[in-house]
Amino acid sequence: MRSTGLVAGLAFMLSLSACATLNETECESVNWSDLGRSDGAAGRSPSYVQRHREACAKYSLPVDESAWRAGWEDGIRRYCTPENGLSAGRDGRSYANSCPSDVAPGFESAYRVGKRVHDAQSEYDRLKRELEQLYDDLEDAAKGEDRRKVRNRISLKESDLFLAEGRVRDAERLYDRYLYEEAAGRY
Repeated sequence: MRSTGLVAGLAFMLSLSACATLNETECESVNWSDLGRSDGAAGRSPSYVQRHREACAKYSLPVDESAWRAGWEDGIRRYCTPENGLSAGRDGRSYANSCPSDVAPGFESAYRVGKRVHDAQSEYDRLKRELEQLYDDLEDAAKGEDRRKVRNRISLKESDLFLAEGRVRDAERLYDRYLYEEAAGRY
């Protein structure tokens, strides 16, 4: 269920990047403060308002940048929490360096911890797929020399996979330690 929501969210984000942010009706009726809050809560940079300006300029409609900015300030502070940084990093979401300087260190520290888990797991998954392909190649190899070469590549890939598994465990330990230290700091 969670991955379905993530896929839908990513598809929505991609659709926004592929087309104008607002159509004419939206430019006429949007609550700029709410839109800014939504953009901030999505971690978008303060320059994102330029995309709205470009979209509404097509219809010669203005953007209430001060209202958008006020909403964005509220939304970005909701986004830039350590908890969200941890989640965004672990999910492999990008970070636009949009957090205000007073909250950026907490978010970014947590983001790096979560991102380390994501990257280690992604590398492990990639190596595992490559190893599975090598096993398929071994079944298809006809000659003894070809089979020997594939077996050598399998051996190397198994070693790489073993090391990658260790990096996943290390990243998850760091993640768990971060959670423990954060919980301990609250009490």
